[in-house]
Amino acid sequence: FTGYRLSLGMAWLVIVAAEMLTGSPGLGGFLWQEYNSLVYSHILLSVLAIGLIGFALDRLMSVVERRFQTA
Repeated sequence: FTGYRLSLGMAWLVIVAAEMLTGSPGLGGFLWQEYNSLVYSHILLSVLAIGLIGFALDRLMSVVERRFQTA
């Protein structure tokens, strides 16, 4: 399950980065748009949201790991 947790985190980073590069709607696209507009409060909010979602995904995988772990 460690591999799943690491790959989920990397996938989340790649998704956000791809949104930033393509300008597609999503947190990455919003972050890039606000960066170009220099709206620092929105930039901070986006970074915080991205971090919290990543943390929540990691905790979720931890719960799944404990659920399927054999003693």
